Amino acid sequence: MLTNPEALAAIKAGQPVAAGTHVVLVDYQSDVLHRYLVAQKMGEGSADWAYQWFWPDKSIKADENTSQCYSCHRSREDRQFMFTFTDALSFK
Repeated sequence: MLTNPEALAAIKAGQPVAAGTHVVLVDYQSDVLHRYLVAQKMGEGSADWAYQWFWPDKSIKADENTSQCYSCHRSREDRQFMFTFTDALSFK
């Protein structure tokens, strides 16, 4: 997971990350870059996230149903919609 230091500081302080924050998961499968999964905080509300899938060449996977991303991430609402929230808390 990649994000900026301000987002990590907010998470550790128990505050919401700022609008405009990006969280990027670089997904390797069998040691080969498979895709980038990107979440962007679009507004001040806790649920204001947008999601996108990018191929290794950084082109958008146009047929990806990103509403499924939001649907799945809703299960992590108490963790700012992040599956990597606990990892972010322990990052030094």
